[in-house]
Amino acid sequence: MFSRYLLAAVTVTAALLAPATTAPAARRLDPDAAFLRTAHQGNLAQIALGRITVRRATDPAIRRLGARFAADSVRLDLAVRAAARSLDIELDQEPNSTVQQSIMVYRSAPDADFDQFFVSSQAMLHDQAARVVRTELNDGDEVAARRIAQRTLTVIRKHRAVLGHFGQ
Repeated sequence: MFSRYLLAAVTVTAALLAPATTAPAARRLDPDAAFLRTAHQGNLAQIALGRITVRRATDPAIRRLGARFAADSVRLDLAVRAAARSLDIELDQEPNSTVQQSIMVYRSAPDADFDQFFVSSQAMLHDQAARVVRTELNDGDEVAARRIAQRTLTVIRKHRAVLGHFGQ
């Protein structure tokens, strides 16, 4: 049963971090805009998933980790929103359908497996997020977006180090 939820998390994570391919014509489609939109949705996901973890995890250390991930994502998203405003990039105000799906997966994960599910899925999510960030650092040209990417990579590395203490 756990493997079914882990597979669902992998699928959701991959979809969450894929750049948006459909956008209104008025939206900028450059790499920096795509990165900021993806980072924003990733932050919305991390905030929601972290809050779910605070309520559902049985291990107090995992609950604290969920709270930390959510708080770090709130701070990162403030910077993402500010950069998007300065670059005239429109961000969705609500979580997209992929983020909503990931929230449903977290909510429906079995209680007995939740802590392990959180650690495993977060390890994958952070690894994929790091790839998205590195793409921005390689391809982006807007200083504001690149600064956020560098800051995000620092947070990802810290989170991965903590996840490593749980065997991931």
